[in-house]
Amino acid sequence: MSLMDGAMFSKNTTHRGKGLKTEGSLSDDIIELNIGGQKMTTLRSTLTAIPNSKLTFMFSKENAKNMLPVDREGAVFFDYNPIYFNHLLDQLRLIKRMPNVYGYQLRFSPPFLSAYVNFTHMLADLGLTRKFDILSFTSEDFRLLLEEENLMNRNSRVFLLADHFLSPMEGTHANLSVNSLNGWQECYRSTYDVPFNISVLTESCNGSRLLVACRPVHNKKTLTLAGIGYREDILHPCLPKRCKTNGEPRKLTGRQFMCSSYHQCITQAKRGVGWYHVDNQTWGFVRGSLSFVVNPCDSSNLDSDYRLCWTLQSDMKKTSTDRCGRAKNLHKSNQWERVIYYIY
Repeated sequence: MSLMDGAMFSKNTTHRGKGLKTEGSLSDDIIELNIGGQKMTTLRSTLTAIPNSKLTFMFSKENAKNMLPVDREGAVFFDYNPIYFNHLLDQLRLIKRMPNVYGYQLRFSPPFLSAYVNFTHMLADLGLTRKFDILSFTSEDFRLLLEEENLMNRNSRVFLLADHFLSPMEGTHANLSVNSLNGWQECYRSTYDVPFNISVLTESCNGSRLLVACRPVHNKKTLTLAGIGYREDILHPCLPKRCKTNGEPRKLTGRQFMCSSYHQCITQAKRGVGWYHVDNQTWGFVRGSLSFVVNPCDSSNLDSDYRLCWTLQSDMKKTSTDRCGRAKNLHKSNQWERVIYYIY
């Protein structure tokens, strides 16, 4: 049972309306909080800075009479690390003061790297990283929002939460929702059986950052795998083929060269993505910094969910071929497609 499922909305431990005190303007109340035993005070406008988030619904004036857990003094109680929550409040204050900034430019970050996992769980509990399907938001829906398994099985419209503010801007992503791509513009799409021409990177996809992705053609809502990189990083070259002559290094002249059939690629992770490129042969990425061979594509099973490889248009000899995560040898498939987005 998560914090949101139990402690936050238990009927046996809550009271109505306490902790929500009105001072001055009715549009911006002062909210008293108890975060893991530490008292905090903030404005309703801060807690409702992310439109349509679970946190906003919890503290919206329309839901002020819904049950929230409170301590003996009437402060709304959350069982979170107060350092994490205070850090979140600072970021919410910044967001509400930036009305002209696009949602995809805003991202939450933990107070320090070692806090990433617990901070992210807190964001998920507060509906700041997730989407929910709901029919209409009544008091009953507000309670049922905590029961994710019930909501996800209902026939209802998509209700976007803070994906609007958490659009991916770097890294590798598996099963990425297309609804989260706020600010990104699609610039290329084709099935895998259509040869990929890398010239699209300069002719059509001309943003400063690219999101390179793949998916089955029948699933338009989710990208099976996506990697995001700055334009200057995405064509990191692999090493040239190794060539020898009669067992000696190729610096000897006047003899027949014998070259390997593969290229060695050593990626240098740029914001979590290891890009690689072989002229007239291969383009792709892995997660992080890795060393592997391509012939003409990457066929490794290591961390396979996060490996993408596309053979290029001019390459005709294909042994290990195009892949999308675990799915391999896709160069003749019309059931899988490549997709590229850009952003300035």
